[in-house]
Amino acid sequence: MNRPPVRDSGWVGRLEALFRSRVAPAVALALLVLYALVAVAGGVERMSWWYLTFGLQRQEVLDGKVWQVASHALLHGNWPHVGLNGLMVWVLGARVEHVLGKAGLLKALGWGVLGGALGHLLLVVPGTDGISPLVGISGGCMALLLVITTLSPDSRMFPLPVSGRSLGLGVMFAELGFALLEPGLGLPGLSGIGGLLVRHGWGEWFQVGHACHFGGCLAGWLFARSVLRPRVTLATLRAERSRRE
Repeated sequence: MNRPPVRDSGWVGRLEALFRSRVAPAVALALLVLYALVAVAGGVERMSWWYLTFGLQRQEVLDGKVWQVASHALLHGNWPHVGLNGLMVWVLGARVEHVLGKAGLLKALGWGVLGGALGHLLLVVPGTDGISPLVGISGGCMALLLVITTLSPDSRMFPLPVSGRSLGLGVMFAELGFALLEPGLGLPGLSGIGGLLVRHGWGEWFQVGHACHFGGCLAGWLFARSVLRPRVTLATLRAERSRRE
């Protein structure tokens, strides 16, 4: 039987889920504490060895440091970075936890982190990997967003006048588009458009981990689709056997 779509329970229900959750705020708090320890130890520049060891870099992964596909999510570049991601983990994660439970939230977050890492490793700009390691749990946050919008496709995503389905797919394909526009990738036509954007002052936009975001979105969408797929039970197997006979 398919899991029914999640229905929007209004602001009261959202606030109840937000403050009733346990895992989502715990993960957000852990991220903040980790960055606070880095800040106390001297900040990102003084702790650069830490970021080079646990941040995500393609060559380092190929050399055997496979833990980076997960450890990069625990580190962040500055307070706004960790603050925004922590808030997204709490707000989005609380809704996922309310619907799928603690295990479901951790699975969605974990698959998002791995999907984001894979997206970055596949679409990272050649020649720049290793200079600035990828850090942050943004891939997991994007996965949580796609889980919510996929499980609740017809709900309106306030304050935007769009459905969950439109928001989720729109964000996913927008992130893919910006990842492919990266000038350094050298893709015919697309890289030219990216270079034009850079020359017109949009260079900082390509410093965002769009490939990671897309990978996280895709992982979240696939995870949500797996939740929605029909479950095979003994009754359904017997019914299928009777139909064939």
